[in-house]
Amino acid sequence: MTVDTTMLARQIYEQARQLPPESLTDLAKYVEFLQFKVNEGLVDDPDRLEKLRIVNLRGLLQGYDFSPELLTEARREMWSTLEEEIA
Repeated sequence: MTVDTTMLARQIYEQARQLPPESLTDLAKYVEFLQFKVNEGLVDDPDRLEKLRIVNLRGLLQGYDFSPELLTEARREMWSTLEEEIA
């Protein structure tokens, strides 16, 4: 079974565009998780994924600016970059 990656990327992009803005954070976290699984070779070894240690990151981002204006600009930049890559 062959997957047309360009078509699939466009489909995912269109689906992501339909999400409410507050869902984009969850989507970004999931994509980051998938990248981690692939990079660590966990895709073919789910038992290894279960054994990973959980690390408490509470307070790690304290002092950073997450104002609505900054987040809006970051989203705008992210979408423009993604549109350029897909087009």
